[in-house]
Parts: sequence; structure tokens; C-alpha cells
Amino acid sequence: MIGSQLQTAIFAALTAATALAGGRVYDRVPPDPVFPYITIGDDQVIDHGNSCDDGWEVFADIHLWSRPVTGSKVEAKDLAAAVVGRLKALLTVSGFTVIIAALETSRTFRDPDGKTEHAVLTFRYVLQPA
Repeated sequence: MIGSQLQTAIFAALTAATALAGGRVYDRVPPDPVFPYITIGDDQVIDHGNSCDDGWEVFADIHLWSRPVTGSKVEAKDLAAAVVGRLKALLTVSGFTVIIAALETSRTFRDPDGKTEHAVLTFRYVLQPA
């Protein structure tokens, strides 16, 4: 079974030089965060093994938060493009081989507060034990 290894790899990819969102990548957001920032959201792990090999399919959500003065979604969309560039690559996941790394969906929308732009990216990873 996979534990926190994929989350650790995602965090490392997003905070590697030059870190995205100024390195503001969170699992748990601090009070009064500086915008923009990224949160590592929920994930779903599905058994992807067979009679010969173990394996897991993981759907991981990444949230991007922006509060531009202009009210434009451009900052959130540009940050989303940068995140996709980092997370579609075959990550180094401790103890596992990444077979597939793909963006499944991307959604950008204004939050109900009327001032925060929010993007949600869902990535699909297929992993096997190394």
C-alpha cells in the first residue's frame, strides 16, 4: 500500500528551485496566508494490482488560490500551467516506480467570497513497488 510517499514527491516537485507560488505549498493552510498559494488536497487510491504485480492508481487534487487586484483568473491559470508542467513529469516517489503521470481535469472558478480565484487540478498516477 502507498502511504505519504506520493504527497512527499508532489511537495518536492512544487517547491524545487524555483519554487512555485513563492514556496507557499501547504497541506494545512496557515491563518491569513499570503496569496497566491497552493494546497495539496485530497486523493483517492485504487488497487491497480493483478495476479503478478502490486500497483495503485492514485487521483490527487491540487488547489491553487489567487487574489489578484484585477480580479482576473490569469494568475491562477498561469500558476496551474506551471503546476501541470511539474506534476505531469514522472516524479521520484520513494519505494515506487511511476508508470503513468497525467493531468485528468483542470477547473478554474471564482470562489463565493467574490475575490478569490481558485483552480483545482486532478492528476492521475499509476504506481508499482520499485
